[in-house]
Amino acid sequence: MGRDKSSELTSPQFRGDIQGLRGIAVGLVLLFHASIPGFKGGFVGVDIFFVLSGYLITGNLLREIKHTGRIQFREFYARRIRRLLPASLFVLLATLIAGAIWFPPLLLPGLAVDVSSAGFYVSNIDFAVRATDYFASSTIPSPVLHFWSLGVEEQFYLFWPLILALATIRRKNPALKVFIVSLIVFASSLTFANWLLPRNQPWAFFSFPTRAWELILGALLASAMPWAVKLPRAIAAIAGFLGVGLVLYSGITQNDPLKFPGYSALTPTVGALLVILAGSVRKPTLPSQILAIKPLQLLGKISYSLYLWHWPVLVIPQVIAGNHVSITDRSLLAALSILLAVLTEKYIERPFRKGFIISMKPFRNIALAGVVASLLAVIAFGADYAATADLRGKPGTESAADARSLIDSLIINTKPAGPLNTIPARPATVDFPVPVNLQPNLLSAANDRPITYTDRCHTQMNLRASTKPCIYGDTTSTVEVVLFGDSHALAWFPAMNEVAKENHWKLLSLTMSACSPADIPAFNRDTNSFMLNCPIWRTASIKKIISDRPYMVLVAGTQGFETVVNGKELRGAERNTLFAAGMSRTIQQLQSSGAHVIMMSDTPALAQNPLVCLSAHPKSTLACATPVAKAISNDWISLESQIAVTNSIALIKPQLWICPTNPCPVVIGNILTYFDIGHMTATFSQALAGHLKSALDGVLFPVN
Repeated sequence: MGRDKSSELTSPQFRGDIQGLRGIAVGLVLLFHASIPGFKGGFVGVDIFFVLSGYLITGNLLREIKHTGRIQFREFYARRIRRLLPASLFVLLATLIAGAIWFPPLLLPGLAVDVSSAGFYVSNIDFAVRATDYFASSTIPSPVLHFWSLGVEEQFYLFWPLILALATIRRKNPALKVFIVSLIVFASSLTFANWLLPRNQPWAFFSFPTRAWELILGALLASAMPWAVKLPRAIAAIAGFLGVGLVLYSGITQNDPLKFPGYSALTPTVGALLVILAGSVRKPTLPSQILAIKPLQLLGKISYSLYLWHWPVLVIPQVIAGNHVSITDRSLLAALSILLAVLTEKYIERPFRKGFIISMKPFRNIALAGVVASLLAVIAFGADYAATADLRGKPGTESAADARSLIDSLIINTKPAGPLNTIPARPATVDFPVPVNLQPNLLSAANDRPITYTDRCHTQMNLRASTKPCIYGDTTSTVEVVLFGDSHALAWFPAMNEVAKENHWKLLSLTMSACSPADIPAFNRDTNSFMLNCPIWRTASIKKIISDRPYMVLVAGTQGFETVVNGKELRGAERNTLFAAGMSRTIQQLQSSGAHVIMMSDTPALAQNPLVCLSAHPKSTLACATPVAKAISNDWISLESQIAVTNSIALIKPQLWICPTNPCPVVIGNILTYFDIGHMTATFSQALAGHLKSALDGVLFPVN
């Protein structure tokens, strides 16, 4: 076993205050993720870690430059690998095994991708891409979601040593040069983060260019150490108390992670910077002595392993239990993650870091890291393939036409009950196993979306509006019809496209995720902000419709939107009144085009993800059904009916087509009805084309 001489040059003197700050940071993260009351801002622990990392790593590199005149890149990356990779790969493997044992099979493909991307430290990119997908962003949280921050760090350190090496080619005043470079990168990254946040929050949150300033903040202090050590002890003590106060204040009161890494992140990061500064003077200050107390030292010692373990330990039971985990159970799980962290630090982190298990030789470290990460990916996808073999489906004789016939017969047997707009009495849903020829099969169902989604005619809420012609149906026809609305309107595209072809209509599709056709504010709960591009898209779409003067416009939208006015979320009657007025304004604008405006009532909502549920209950489709009273809102149908009557337009009610029995089935014949809790599969939508055609013909060509 070789001796790593470079580590002797770069190892800083141990500082108890930094170890204690690590303990506070990981404690805040643990309490926040365990949903312990009083720590709603605990997520700032990650930002504190970034500052600490930037300070320590930059300090190490500056010492190396001072002693050797250069940065030894292979040794640097070998040290990073020995420090981080063994524990992270071990936790990833354990998480993969736990998922393979306890997760519904359908969750294994996503877990395999997440584990593999985390093993190669690119999971932040994976999660950013997924968060910009309107449908994928609503899936179950990944047990390795927290690896995004490790991805940010390692991507940053691919470039930072090179930047420092270039900045210090001439050895004169290396600290000053690094300080100037750090200041430039800091300002650029922080400016970019604040520019990107309102435009694409997921990428701002997860990407290393927007997070770089937090690491650079620590680098600024590391490069300023020749001056920082001369700070008067009294001023350092004040800075230390202020820093601890800012960190704790953020951890307790900060409640909006969606504003990070913008200016809001300055509070905890500057606080961390002040704490580090206070401990830089030659004689320890009182804040530094407080941070050196034993409990914080113990937490700081296991902080890396604890960060790795806490999230999968907390999330996996929640996935199994359907998020029904009590605060007592969460507290016990948090304690379990601490125990696992203690064992991992002792038996994995420490031996590998000191080279007891693998050689200290840099090339061997780097090569072994690539092999082991690749092997983990192979294991992950192998487990995925084995677990999902039965979900791929097999060809069968039953067709979509058979399913349509079944829907017809179920609707015919449905008995009316009560006054208009009440839920009719439906026959009982029959239980049966998941068909071997399920269409689409469970593995491909999440991507069984309308073609307007895949060809990007549909506008996603995080992306720019489509500028394509988006013409379908009979494209040679001179009679134009329009499908207009949000993602629930998008779900009707396959059916509407079939109707347009049969009726020789040219179909213009205008849809945008999470953007109601009603003229109301579009609030996105995920980003805690208004979707400014929604009203722009809606106005442009209506202008296009008025200009085209189509024969008919079919309007559809969800009832599941969030309504916020003047900082207050509206509910009940206030919300309904706002929606009715906004929808009436939209309808009246559409009517000015001279078109027949027809409104489509909203589709039923499921109580649980049908794909995950069916993969966990392959012998019982009934186990995944949703009671009619829960899936369909009488009050909402009444509101839609009132809007239609007020504006003298027709309202089509598709609830019986989708939910012909009670509880609402997720499989009819061999067709899967929904791919998530609110959106029909394209296959099922197309199967409903006949019902949609009959309904539209009844409105447009009434029989006297």
